[in-house]
Order: sequence, then C-alpha cells, then structure tokens
Amino acid sequence: MPSSTSQSRFANFAITATSVSVRDGLAELLKDTDFRYIGIWRFQDGKASAAVHYDRLNPTLTASDEVPDTATYCCYVREAGAPFKTANALVDERLAEHPARTAVAAYAGVPVMDSNGAIVGTLCHYDTEPRDVAQVDLQLMLTVASFLTLNGLVPPYPEAR
Repeated sequence: MPSSTSQSRFANFAITATSVSVRDGLAELLKDTDFRYIGIWRFQDGKASAAVHYDRLNPTLTASDEVPDTATYCCYVREAGAPFKTANALVDERLAEHPARTAVAAYAGVPVMDSNGAIVGTLCHYDTEPRDVAQVDLQLMLTVASFLTLNGLVPPYPEAR
C-alpha cells in the first residue's frame, strides 16, 4: 500500500492534471524534489522530444530540443521497460560512452505506455547538476505514468517547432 504522503501527492497531481493541465500537475510533482526539470518525453522515428516540459528556473519555457532517442537516458527506460536513474552521470560507469553525460548529470525516469502497453516515452526528472535520486518516488512516478495512460492524457509527439 502506498504511503499516505504518496497518496496525497498523487491526488494533488491527478486533480491538477485533470482540472488545469498535465504540465501543471507535473510542476506539482517537481516541487517535492530539487531537480530542475520534469517532463514527458516521447519517441518517434529515432528521435525524442519533450511533449510536456517544465523548467523550475524558467517556468515559461514549454519546449525542449528534439534529439536522437539514443542521446537521452530515456533510451535505457525503453530498452529495459523499467525505471532508470543516475545521480551523477559523470561517475556512473553505465554512462561512460553516453552522449548526454556531460549535459544531463542526474536523471530518474519511468516508462510511459500507450493503451496497448507499448512504451512510447518516459516520465522523468532530470538536471544539469548531480542530484540525490532517492528523493524521487519511483513508485509514485509509475502510478502517475499509469494514470496518464488510463485517462488518455499521454500527449502526442510534439509537432515540429
């Protein structure tokens, strides 16, 4: 059974996501961490882009750059079909050859699926500075990702900007 704190945080997310916007709901989740970013990243044709993007330091910025899908840590979530996290990419041996390791230091992400169970993206916290990934409640993130899918709230891949 999830803790009452997790239940409260989920309820706050769900109410905000359905009554205001998914982006505002994610901003509420971000408040529980010191990570700079939270987003829903989508995959399409070998590319990845944030369908929903929230930057704590620049909340008016709603988009991120499109990148090759292998240039994000989201590719590890997709490949494993499970959460992936790193507190400091520069010292994480799994990421020794990863192209994002000097740009994105910390990451905690979970799979986002479509209604058929195919992984179409990730829900993730990320930052340019190392962060304690233990502060991210991965079970809550998985619950949020499921809620998005079950309620038809998974956004499509962003249109070209």
